[in-house]
Amino acid sequence: MIKDKLFDNKNTKKLDYPMLLVICILICFGLVILASASSYAALNTYSDSNYFLFRQLGFAMLGIFFMIIISKIDYKIYKKFAYFGYGVSLLLMLAVLIPGIGVSVKGATRWLGVGILKFQPSEIMKIMLVIAVSSFITLNYKKLKNVLGYVPTISMLIAVCVVMYFQNHLSGTVIMIVGALSVIFAGGIKLNFKVIMAVVLVAAIAGSTFILSEDFRMKRITAFLNPEEDLKGDNWQAAQSLYAIGTGGVFGLGLGQSRQKFLWLPEAQNDFIFSVLGEELGLIGTVTVLGLFSFFIYRGYYIAISCKEIYGTLIATGITSVFALQILINIAVVTCSMPVTGMPLPFFSYGGTALFINLCAMGILLNISRTCK
Repeated sequence: MIKDKLFDNKNTKKLDYPMLLVICILICFGLVILASASSYAALNTYSDSNYFLFRQLGFAMLGIFFMIIISKIDYKIYKKFAYFGYGVSLLLMLAVLIPGIGVSVKGATRWLGVGILKFQPSEIMKIMLVIAVSSFITLNYKKLKNVLGYVPTISMLIAVCVVMYFQNHLSGTVIMIVGALSVIFAGGIKLNFKVIMAVVLVAAIAGSTFILSEDFRMKRITAFLNPEEDLKGDNWQAAQSLYAIGTGGVFGLGLGQSRQKFLWLPEAQNDFIFSVLGEELGLIGTVTVLGLFSFFIYRGYYIAISCKEIYGTLIATGITSVFALQILINIAVVTCSMPVTGMPLPFFSYGGTALFINLCAMGILLNISRTCK
């Protein structure tokens, strides 16, 4: 009885196989590029050129296993645990701020864990926030007649943003906002001009305050506005990224032949892995990956639109929007289309626990696809 309620056995043949295929291709492609981009940094730091690759591969295999299991679990069961999951995720994010508990990595304290098993609670929250907001809207759908009805969901978002502010995590805050708001808009919120202007004004004030509160954020803005200055300082990453992409040309230097990965390009295996991709595989490689990501986003929103139930539509919209924005910001940063900010590229950037959580989210999306028309 419990098994029948937990697992969705009625629609096993309706899994969105195009989405599953593109996810698998992106993972494989990401592992290949990571193997190249991380080799020298791994050799230099750990005396093992495959250190990052083997760890990522292990989490990828574990993530795929859980993705398959979660794709069989009826997504509607998350309504029962949505608020609890949100609360636990928020507590974990608060724990990061406690001295002695939060783990600092390269000056940023956003992690929990011990040794090699570190994770960012914000990675879990970006999914739990979508589920919690989706659950609230679904359970109160008939009562949401005006903007005031959405105050609880806005409160959940504000609480997360406040914690993210103290973590100095601007890019993560933007992801949370877009994820939650995409669900709220998909839920059919009715806005008038005054409300829209008020939201824009509050967002502008909050964003400006966030940026002006720390000198390093202003330096990144200044560096972005003056890309040809301070090439050995604040503009170093951006300049090296453009060198890598520009060197690749149309066909690239060849897989494994990147020069910038030899410690010229900081975080070549993380936030700037797309630059190594462009250097080694050129325009053809980057366009191919962009095409795969575009198809991935298309299938995500297709699942959302095609779902027979509002709950599935809202969750699929939120998850797809979160991934779409991460992809957009990462590529915008490495191509110097926006100021440098820490944003990994889904399925490509190094980060085992992040990859695992992303694949679990894909399991939810695939289960929703079983209920599509």
